[in-house]
Amino acid sequence: METETIRRLTKAIETRLVVAFNYNDRENHIVEPFTLGVHKDTGRYVLRCYGNLPTHNSDNPESWKLFELEKIEQLQVMPIIAKDERIGYEALDREMSEIISFTLPNRRFK
Repeated sequence: METETIRRLTKAIETRLVVAFNYNDRENHIVEPFTLGVHKDTGRYVLRCYGNLPTHNSDNPESWKLFELEKIEQLQVMPIIAKDERIGYEALDREMSEIISFTLPNRRFK
């Protein structure tokens, strides 16, 4: 399951698509994924996102969220293109010891 989740999130990050999921069996999220990696303290896979949408154009630094992959369920890659840039985004996330995939501004693959 985790390998498939990593593959799908990597593809969503590379193509700049919004994802939706249930977190920790109780919270629904629709987010823009930006960085996927390994947490420096826990060693668990984590996802850095710009959270809860519907998509809005005003940036809010408090909207950045970090999710543990093992708590993500019912992951869906949505046919919604995420914004290329958000205020407060750092490609080299300081909470991650290893980065698997990340967003570069204006990076879009088909």
